[in-house]
Amino acid sequence: MAEVVSCDLSGTPLRFAIDRAQFAPAIDQAEPPRRRVTTVQQGDATFPAEPILMGDLRGFWAEGMGGADIMLVIQADGTAVYANPRAGTRITGTCEVIQ
Repeated sequence: MAEVVSCDLSGTPLRFAIDRAQFAPAIDQAEPPRRRVTTVQQGDATFPAEPILMGDLRGFWAEGMGGADIMLVIQADGTAVYANPRAGTRITGTCEVIQ
C-alpha cells in the first residue's frame, strides 16, 4: 500500500505517493534494476519523479525543464525543503503522510 504525502509549500499544494514495494530488494541477482516512479501534483502541474525513502526521510527527485534537478526532502518532523538550484528556487513548507 502506498503512502500518500501531502504538502503545503508556502501556499502551493503538492502531493505524491511512495510505494514501499518499489524499494524491496531483488528476488534474484539477475533481475534488472527496478525504476522507482511516482507522479507529483504541484498546483496545476503534474510530473514524474523518483521517490526517496531513507529511514525517516522522504521526498523525491525529478528532472525539471532545461535539465534542472528538482528535489524535495521531508524531515521526520514534517518540515520540507523544495529546491531547484538551476532556477535558484528554494521553498520551505510542511508535509504529512495521509496514506
